[in-house]
Amino acid sequence: MSAGDLFESAREEVLRLHAFFVAWFRGDAAEFADCERAFALDFRMVTPDGAAHERESVVKRLRAARGSVGADFTIEIAEPRLVWRVGDAVLLEYVERQQRDEKASARRATGLFTRAEAAPAGALWRHLQETWIG
Repeated sequence: MSAGDLFESAREEVLRLHAFFVAWFRGDAAEFADCERAFALDFRMVTPDGAAHERESVVKRLRAARGSVGADFTIEIAEPRLVWRVGDAVLLEYVERQQRDEKASARRATGLFTRAEAAPAGALWRHLQETWIG
């Protein structure tokens, strides 16, 4: 798999995981295993408010959020672009737009991914940083 292929795997992973989030948060998805397998054991997330969370906390919060939103909840992923790549690692930037209860929000995110054949899309989330943009 070339670095370009890894970018495509990471982009596919971002789309796949956010589609899962929509279904999970609406209460439609029942299987959580692929979500959990997508995150490296040392995964770390920095939320738009600046709070840092380790993998265990992220997974716990996601599990608890099943069915927490209405059927109108949507997520759109836009503007994916490769920021950096070295060997089996890529840094991907994208914009995440959410719509919930007639309110819209947006955040710019950067995700660090490494190649991992066991990950659902072949790219493992290592780090995620989100910043509010709207």
